[in-house]
Amino acid sequence: MVKEEDRKTTTAATTTGSRASSVSLLVCSAVLGIGAGVGLYFWNRTKRNRTPWRRGKGNANKGVMTKTQVDLLEGYEGKCVLTKKQMEGIIEDFLARMEEGLEREEQQLKMLPSFVEKMPCGKEEGEFLAIDLGGTNSRVVRLALKGGQVREMVAHEDPIPKELMVGTTKELFDFIARQVKTFLGKHNTLAQSGQGKGGKIPIGFCFSYPMKQTGLANGEIVNWNKGFDIKDTFGKDLVELLEGSLSEYKIQGKVFAMVNDTVGTLAAHKFIDQDTQLGVILGTGSNAAYIEGKRRITKLQGGETKREEDKMIVNIEWGNFKSSRLPYLEEDREVDERTPNKGKQHFEKMISGMYLGEMVRLACLRASAEGNLFGGSQKDKLQQAWTFPTSLVSRIDGLGPEKLDQVKKELSAALDIPRAEITHGCARFVSRLCQLVGDRSAALAATGVTAIYRYLMQSKQVSPNQRFVVAVDGGLFEHYPRYPERMQQTFISLLGKEQAKRVELVHSPDGSGIGTAVIAAATAR
Repeated sequence: MVKEEDRKTTTAATTTGSRASSVSLLVCSAVLGIGAGVGLYFWNRTKRNRTPWRRGKGNANKGVMTKTQVDLLEGYEGKCVLTKKQMEGIIEDFLARMEEGLEREEQQLKMLPSFVEKMPCGKEEGEFLAIDLGGTNSRVVRLALKGGQVREMVAHEDPIPKELMVGTTKELFDFIARQVKTFLGKHNTLAQSGQGKGGKIPIGFCFSYPMKQTGLANGEIVNWNKGFDIKDTFGKDLVELLEGSLSEYKIQGKVFAMVNDTVGTLAAHKFIDQDTQLGVILGTGSNAAYIEGKRRITKLQGGETKREEDKMIVNIEWGNFKSSRLPYLEEDREVDERTPNKGKQHFEKMISGMYLGEMVRLACLRASAEGNLFGGSQKDKLQQAWTFPTSLVSRIDGLGPEKLDQVKKELSAALDIPRAEITHGCARFVSRLCQLVGDRSAALAATGVTAIYRYLMQSKQVSPNQRFVVAVDGGLFEHYPRYPERMQQTFISLLGKEQAKRVELVHSPDGSGIGTAVIAAATAR
């Protein structure tokens, strides 16, 4: 028998326990509610912060990529978005190849002496003719230099016929001579009156291909690139070939200097800014040249001087750089297989304008076969090599993922694919792919510039506190969307924000033609 006070105690305990249980239940419910709310907040936030190219708008069947397409893009992203560690590894290999090229011939980085030892100082004067054999065009330029400025410039260019790119040497140089003759017939110049030595027109010859020089106006080709493959040029002096063709066409000209286009770009900007230390080409091809202490070019034989102040411009031929640390895609290997210079110019083929479009085409072809891009059918034009120009890559990258209707219009017109077969998901895939290829190109170019900058600082030829001006010429740098800005971001990543401010990228238009004339002027004076 339970006593009354015991019954009261039991009832009180039960009541207290019930209240405690209720409180516990309320607390648990609150905690679960808050947890669910926080979880939902972060889930929604994660959804909002997803990479834009993964999401579609409107009709999900049209705006969203297939899983295979997403997987393919993630693979490309893993290769094209370079980490600081990756770029540091590339720089390490690049510096080692630079040292090897300065010491010995026939190395991966050629480090070719240009024999340009008189650096432009801004005091060069006179009127000169520049002949510029580029990657796709041949140009003739007349320049008048005075007071540290280009007072007058008249230029004419013609596209180089495709058949001449694989023809004979004589056919190519006769084409140039005819072009010069036509130019001089249209433009009365002081050069025609014979202001040069011996009454001949003073000429600077810009040859935009790897060449080994034995003097400022002597040299032989090392290898063709940019689609050229003329077999009988090797072993012949390039200046003799040019002057021979000019003579046949009754043009009395004297070549005072033969330079690579990259050397010319450096010289052109050095003429107006003495802090210029590096010239870079980012166009159809890609290369770099810099000012080196002559005593450090140890492979040079017979040099009378090893004085610290003696300088010479060195043509790196960085396009031939190759490293296991480079972010190779399967498409890079396919592009290499399709070029006349297979196995060479790996760095150039990952950067320059001649190859970016073909890289995107091959990636789209793969996505069509594996990921149902453009309906999965292998479109005729998409299957044809070199039908996706870099200019199209540039336009699509510039439009971005927010203008997919315009991307679809561009793809339809360029590839002859009905717009109905190009979904928003397809357009989104190609848009992101173009951005990745452009990003990788700019990052690799900036990594190369950083390597040279570090070399010059480590060798105490450049102070970390001085301006380091990089003169850049080429359509890729000039026209590709945000290309300089992308390079600058890479400098910040590798050098830090403050040091990156020392590196100034300056567009040097017509650098090859102007620089060639400036070097000829410095030599002729």
